[in-house]
Amino acid sequence: MKERNLILAIDVGTTNCKAAVINKSGQILKLAVKPVSLISPWKGWFEICPNKLWSDICCLIRTVSANFKDQILTFGISVQRNTFITWNKVTGEYLHNFITWMDKRSSKMCSEWNDGYLKNMAQWVTWILGSLCGSHRMLCASTFSVKDNAIPMRLKWVITNNKKAAQLLKSKELCFGTIETWLIWKLTRGRTWATEFSCASSTGIFDIWSQSWSSLMTYLFGIPVEMLPDVKPSNANFGKVDKSLGFGFSVPITGVLGDQQASIFGNLLYDVGNVKLTLGTIISCNINTGRETHPTSNTIYPLIGWKLKGEEPFFIAEFFAGNGGKALDWTVTSGLVKSISEIDSVARQVPNSDGVIFVPAFNGVEVPLKDAFAETSLCGITFNTKTSHIVRAVLESQVFLSCHVLKFIFQYYSKPPEIVVDGGISRSSFILESLVQLSSVNVQKSECVDGSLIGAALLAGLGAGLYQSLTDIKSSVMLDFKLITQDSKFADDQMRDNHEKWHISVDKCVHWSNRLA
Repeated sequence: MKERNLILAIDVGTTNCKAAVINKSGQILKLAVKPVSLISPWKGWFEICPNKLWSDICCLIRTVSANFKDQILTFGISVQRNTFITWNKVTGEYLHNFITWMDKRSSKMCSEWNDGYLKNMAQWVTWILGSLCGSHRMLCASTFSVKDNAIPMRLKWVITNNKKAAQLLKSKELCFGTIETWLIWKLTRGRTWATEFSCASSTGIFDIWSQSWSSLMTYLFGIPVEMLPDVKPSNANFGKVDKSLGFGFSVPITGVLGDQQASIFGNLLYDVGNVKLTLGTIISCNINTGRETHPTSNTIYPLIGWKLKGEEPFFIAEFFAGNGGKALDWTVTSGLVKSISEIDSVARQVPNSDGVIFVPAFNGVEVPLKDAFAETSLCGITFNTKTSHIVRAVLESQVFLSCHVLKFIFQYYSKPPEIVVDGGISRSSFILESLVQLSSVNVQKSECVDGSLIGAALLAGLGAGLYQSLTDIKSSVMLDFKLITQDSKFADDQMRDNHEKWHISVDKCVHWSNRLA
């Protein structure tokens, strides 16, 4: 018999679904990837078919586990957050497709609620009380507003508009679950209906201070606690993968995290003050704040990073800026380049963008720029503009947005000597080198492009006893980082000038969108 010391992990992201077998050193022995198929039945609606997703996940698990079935010790899960589904607790029948975090069907309901008198009065009261007593909880509540990328209003939309959901709600047979809850339910054949703290804290329904579903939020949005799953520690035992699924193994699920938290965990950022900038489908920044929460503004959110069995949770502060990899994808779909891999070389064909400015707004101009809708904008095009100028402008837009994110974050948190950067578009050396110069922060480029997958695996290993502590993980796992430092020779005055013009262009896009609204 071979020793059981390998971990099988899955990561359901926004763009791809991945599965891998990983050893104790954090090395991926076998990896399989399938794209996530998005459905858009109506403008602004973004869904995932649960049957298709389950079929793809089963295929991925079988592919990576084929030669390791008798060596797999445990199972880990990382998922995109705030994508949810509801189903019949008795029959298991789904009531609709997964409604993803990008979905805009509840936008009107969000606007009406945010403009309401009671909500604004409550914000003033909680701000005054929070300022007087120094309560992080009150100060956080004072900045609260409903957004359609959080769950409360989209779930209320389902309860209001889906007749089956309304009926099952009355009979207390309605189950709610984000992707990890649904996966655990499926993998254990309905024996476990649960989530964990990092995913729960991201929903907008969970109180991170009482560490339970929020009675206030469930009351405000008409969401009975009975339809919400149990919340377990991140490295709890969530039950065994059922034998009847035919994978050839039955091991416990002992590690579950939201994708951003899993990426932090996978990059071994366990110390207070560690900063990670994600350059992927979206651009986001996370800071490890340890055992303390630090709510600071309505665009930086305190979340639970992870909660280990028998311990108090680790917290993170998260800043979400949106519009990441879509901009690079656009260069391919628009025919500017043949593939993502050649973007850097095309951009370097010219010394600067020749005044071309690109404002990516595929989902609207995101906070902290403005929370308004605007179309993608190209400015400064002349008869002399080449394809390479436009491509360079697209890459520069990602640099400018990243710099803006970091500048905003460092208004509230100490600027570290270096930050960790990961995500698909961090493969662009042009973006990283320019980011270092314009932000004046050194970058540790994570060579692990599957940080969320690794994070889920390491946590599962901790839950299964393969590791004894976070310190043990750090001593056992070897990760590669490439340090990118500031270059005194960098003197792209045109890019610095474009940085200022870019902000002006963003403001103009917002002005146009407000006039159209």
